[in-house]
Amino acid sequence: MSPLDLPTGSRRYLQIARQLAAEIQNGRYAAGERLPPERELAQTLDVSRTTVREALLALEIMRFIEIKVGAGVYVLDESVRGRTELPEPDSVAPSEVLAARRLVEAETAALAACNATQAQLDRMRQANDRMAETIDDIAAFDAADALFHELVAEAAGNDVLSGFVSQLWRMRESEMWVFWYDQTRHPANRRQSVEDHEVILRAFSRRSADAARTAMQSHLDVLANRFYELKL
Repeated sequence: MSPLDLPTGSRRYLQIARQLAAEIQNGRYAAGERLPPERELAQTLDVSRTTVREALLALEIMRFIEIKVGAGVYVLDESVRGRTELPEPDSVAPSEVLAARRLVEAETAALAACNATQAQLDRMRQANDRMAETIDDIAAFDAADALFHELVAEAAGNDVLSGFVSQLWRMRESEMWVFWYDQTRHPANRRQSVEDHEVILRAFSRRSADAARTAMQSHLDVLANRFYELKL
């Protein structure tokens, strides 16, 4: 599907990516030219800066642009574009995944604080210890991270919520998510995740639902801030 043919009912960030792709194809922005700053694009297009940022990520996946972190966004020559299709029209924006995780996983953490068995708490501790041991092994770290959150959802004792958490984590496999997340894979960020989990575990040890909810929300806010704070 050409970006110009993207259905008008598609997600907003894809609509903006479609519009910018058309402007690049039509010559409004020439190869080698720097696009206007994110804030200016948001004002011009009457959308949030988050929507613009996600549209730019989609365009970089298509190789219409190159994002030079801290230096700006530049139009690539047509000869180097590897594809002409946007991500799938039903690709969920990373910001939406994070917002949904904040709502759902905060409540599973609150329930887990009340319902987790000692055996479940021990398994969570083991998963987080495994994360700490594999800071420099991304695949092993990610597996332990996923297991930690899976165990929290399981300990909540609500199969529906647990299913929601699993579905949200599967959304992390999307092209948009992986492309964004790869830019945040720094050892310091992985260490921060281990520390965040420690705070959650302390709330569980006190059987404090409110503290667990807040700790999980704070953890997911840190992930969101990494996206918003990338300098485009």
